[in-house]
Amino acid sequence: MCPRHSNTSPDQLNTLAAEHCLTLANRADTARHSILRLFGSKAAALPGTLIGRVAHPDTRPRRQRAREWHYWWQAHLMDALVDTGFRQQAAGQGDEAQEALKQARALLRGIQVRNYGSYPNDFYDDMAWLTLACERLNRLALAVEGDGDSAAQDAGQRLYRELTSACTAEVGGGAFWSKDHDFKNTPATAPIALAFARAHRYKEAADLLNWLQAHLLDPESGLYLDGVKVTGSGEQAGISSVERGLYTYNQGPVLGAYLALLDAGATDRLVLDPVTHIAELVDSVDRTFGLDFEVSSTESLRLLRTQGGGDGGLFTGILVRYLADVALHSALPKATRATARGLVLATAEVLWDGRREFDPDLPMSEPGIDPNEIRGQAVALFSPHVERHISDLLKPGQPVDLSTQIQAWTIIEAAQRVFASD
Repeated sequence: MCPRHSNTSPDQLNTLAAEHCLTLANRADTARHSILRLFGSKAAALPGTLIGRVAHPDTRPRRQRAREWHYWWQAHLMDALVDTGFRQQAAGQGDEAQEALKQARALLRGIQVRNYGSYPNDFYDDMAWLTLACERLNRLALAVEGDGDSAAQDAGQRLYRELTSACTAEVGGGAFWSKDHDFKNTPATAPIALAFARAHRYKEAADLLNWLQAHLLDPESGLYLDGVKVTGSGEQAGISSVERGLYTYNQGPVLGAYLALLDAGATDRLVLDPVTHIAELVDSVDRTFGLDFEVSSTESLRLLRTQGGGDGGLFTGILVRYLADVALHSALPKATRATARGLVLATAEVLWDGRREFDPDLPMSEPGIDPNEIRGQAVALFSPHVERHISDLLKPGQPVDLSTQIQAWTIIEAAQRVFASD
């Protein structure tokens, strides 16, 4: 690796983007095709539904597969489908945008079926992510068809009631993580704040952000810590300990919520100035999660480290989604936007270079078959660790988590959106 101070120059990024101007959208389409081809299935085998298998190949015992389906991963899969729909709509590809909308709707039906006919579950952060995805699905329907999506609206209405119940006065505010009501944290409070801001519930959104600033903004790192354990209830509630983990995804929806309030002109209740705080938070993200990746002996790219597989496989993708919003926001300092832009584009570039492509329909039983041969449409698998090629981590045939692939797709879509606006 190169020294910490080595950063991606604007000329490097412009060269990268120019080289791949026409292929960024193709890369995003490859990621989408790959996920739907390898991970997509029907919920309970019902027509008109879509659900993402949590691994490929899925080698878990049948009982475990029935129990574990990762609700919140599915929410981010929906967000990625919506990303595709908006991109295609902006490019004048109306039929393709309609197909992405159809797939996102099928996924919402699949989530409802897989969740036993309803949308709520026991975890407020899960429900916050699905609420955000439903709100965007409704906007995509408006853009493509001129009318909102009734199923997304119904889901959102039900889920907003759940999110409201997560936010209580214990320990000064904030949102509980689960219905056990013993842990208030950033993973629930930040996306709920963003969901409230999108619903024009600005006071509640600002109150949640102020609580995060008071209780979980770490002065040393400048980043948001994970959460606080709560004992007791009502006026007797207190904080027994602080979970001090630093994770990429906790920073993302905080950025998104501050941006939403800034866009709405609803910043009067915020303790922190949003423009200043966003700039400081982006600098802290770069300082703590940034990675200098050596491209050659004389060149390096500044990108974001990823956080492995499992749930962590989505963390950096979530952050990049909101860094792209920072990069595109004209009210923010030029240096802040440039830092965000550089991290988004470089992370997407290195993830793409670290992929493995193969033909899933290749008849491997044929004598003398070359496993590297591509006869039909290739699929790609992306590395859970951005700085390492996937072939250095996982042999062909070893299970790959859905979360890591949604992350790569999300990051590539974000990079395309950033470049397309230049």
